[in-house]
Amino acid sequence: MRINIFSKHLFVFFLILTFNFCNLQAFENKILFKIDNEIITTIDIYHEVKFLKIFNPQINELNDDEQLIVSKNSIIRDKIKKTEILNFVEEIKVEDKFLMNLLKSKYSQIEFSSIVNFENYLKENDLNVNLVKEKFAIELIWNDLIFQKYNSKILIDKKKIKSEILSKPKKNLRELSISEIIFSISKKSEFEKKYGQVLKDIELTGFKNAALIHSISDSASVGGYIGWIKEDNLNEKIRKRISDLKKGEFSKPILTSSGFLIIKVEDEKKYEIDFNLDNEISDLIEFKTNEQLNQFSRLYFNKVKKNIIFNEL
Repeated sequence: MRINIFSKHLFVFFLILTFNFCNLQAFENKILFKIDNEIITTIDIYHEVKFLKIFNPQINELNDDEQLIVSKNSIIRDKIKKTEILNFVEEIKVEDKFLMNLLKSKYSQIEFSSIVNFENYLKENDLNVNLVKEKFAIELIWNDLIFQKYNSKILIDKKKIKSEILSKPKKNLRELSISEIIFSISKKSEFEKKYGQVLKDIELTGFKNAALIHSISDSASVGGYIGWIKEDNLNEKIRKRISDLKKGEFSKPILTSSGFLIIKVEDEKKYEIDFNLDNEISDLIEFKTNEQLNQFSRLYFNKVKKNIIFNEL
């Protein structure tokens, strides 16, 4: 049986969790549902909420049901990816140097100065360091899997890129700090309802929390945040839709191959190109490559998800 968002067992568990959050032994650990052979328990939900709060403290602004949805969706994404990855590798394991590079980028974002400090913080907050590392290892292996599968399908027209760069103005360009929400629907008639829910949650809880609740992108785990991007590197369709947006504003939904995209401008700054044609070409090729890989990742994830069996226990 496919699980519902507000499963009775999960709802009852969250009521218990609300009153016993500081005492893990106060409730019984139960299997709530299975994703193929991967089980999800009450303890998993408990730890997922705590993990997500480290990188997204704004989750505390959500009510209990919303926190449940966010943690459930996050676990489901990881478990689906893990299930698919294990069709290609024997275990979830990556070289230490790659894992440490990713860990450093993660803990630096939340102002930890070293891996030792970060691991101590996890232990102090009753989070299993090895399980946290596994979550990041899944991210690395998944990205490598997508690259291996779709690298040959990436379309890069170097001549066109060069022409685009040469035709662009070299002064008063915008660099944008952006966040995203990508949502999907199973049929066209659901669009207005789903979009209305997203808008309502943006208004009530903020864009980051709405991304945590609704976005199907991997960026959902960090509140939809993408980072700083040169506006002229964005594809023409997206660039036109956000060209008039100011700091704090977000776009109407933009139809993409993997769902409806809403972009928020978190911040902006002007810059002038210290022009080096080879560097500009290289940067834009890298950006367009990552953009296409992200699209392939979402499409492949949705394909895998359709073949995954969710069972409530």
